[in-house]
Amino acid sequence: MSDRPYKIALVAGEASSDLIGATLIEDLLQIYPDAEILAVGGQQIKHSGARLLLDNEVFSVMGLAEVLKDLPRLLRTKKQVVKDLLAFAPDVFIGVDSPDLNFAMAKDMQRHGIPVIHYVSPSVWAWRSKRKYKMAGFIDCLLTLFPFEVAIYEDTAIQARFVGHPLASRIPVNVDKVAAKAALGVSAKPLMAVLPGSRNREIKQLMPVFAQAIKQLNLGDRWQLVSSNVSPEKVALVQSLAAQEGLSLHWVDDTSALLQAADFALLGSGTVALEAMLCKTPMVVAYRISALTWWLVNTFNMMQLPYYSLPNVLHGDFLVPEVMQNDLTTTQLARACQQVMEQADQSSLIQRFTELHQQLLPDHPNQAAQAVSGFMEQAC
Repeated sequence: MSDRPYKIALVAGEASSDLIGATLIEDLLQIYPDAEILAVGGQQIKHSGARLLLDNEVFSVMGLAEVLKDLPRLLRTKKQVVKDLLAFAPDVFIGVDSPDLNFAMAKDMQRHGIPVIHYVSPSVWAWRSKRKYKMAGFIDCLLTLFPFEVAIYEDTAIQARFVGHPLASRIPVNVDKVAAKAALGVSAKPLMAVLPGSRNREIKQLMPVFAQAIKQLNLGDRWQLVSSNVSPEKVALVQSLAAQEGLSLHWVDDTSALLQAADFALLGSGTVALEAMLCKTPMVVAYRISALTWWLVNTFNMMQLPYYSLPNVLHGDFLVPEVMQNDLTTTQLARACQQVMEQADQSSLIQRFTELHQQLLPDHPNQAAQAVSGFMEQAC
């Protein structure tokens, strides 16, 4: 154990990892009030008690082809972040999700003798399964969000520990949608959450087809359309693209509160699909990446599962509809939405969402911070 306050470097490279990183920081500061934490993150990490080195918006890039296009800028930024973190001289480096970014940084940290924890396993169960053996060369401890992931790493030197998913702890297992609507200040009529993503490229890819599909549904005044996003700039982008299709959205600040109130969600693939599941909200998941990225994924057989969204991965089959890539047309998306929205009895779906929610709860509060503490006491 160190005889001085711990110094912790943490990098959460995108909006979806901001909450996870902020929760961990807050819990670590409960255990070590004098710890110094230097972080890359978003608004939640900025207000978590850490010192923010850089806003993670600079790393907001989607897809293999898109990364290649922005690679020079990304490499320059990553090099400067590593330099700043090494100057900070942390006792441990914690990378939160974003493996393309954080694994490169982890290798730099390891070369300088800094122990590495990675929080959120990459999707080795879905694609590129042999990555885990390379990961063992630069990751000492891995904190997993899903219980089935621990066994995947048993044949490596990585200490893998299931710590529960922070969203599962923050969202009630039993959601009262009537009360959630009242708390959100919206009307009691059916509510559709429209969530095309948090990255600019995602929004530009998905929002036009979302708006066109919603118009084709001809909902009239029967449904209220509500959205949320991570910044005023992203709100303005979604609003502009929706307006181009003649669609008007109501806006709220809290995505989790929105999904708890929603009766249906149309959303992009990613953490938001898991959040919708935890909020017991029936959904349709849509996603589209560049043609080059799609070609690379298919040509090199990178995918190991026939589904993409986390609810389906956790269930082990198609639990919620996915409309992906070339299938993502206005007509097909509208048809998928209509089938879910018109289903009279959603009780079996909600029951399965509830079972999956319970599986993601940690065994005790602050489990991720306790795992980090145990590792640091041993390694630092």
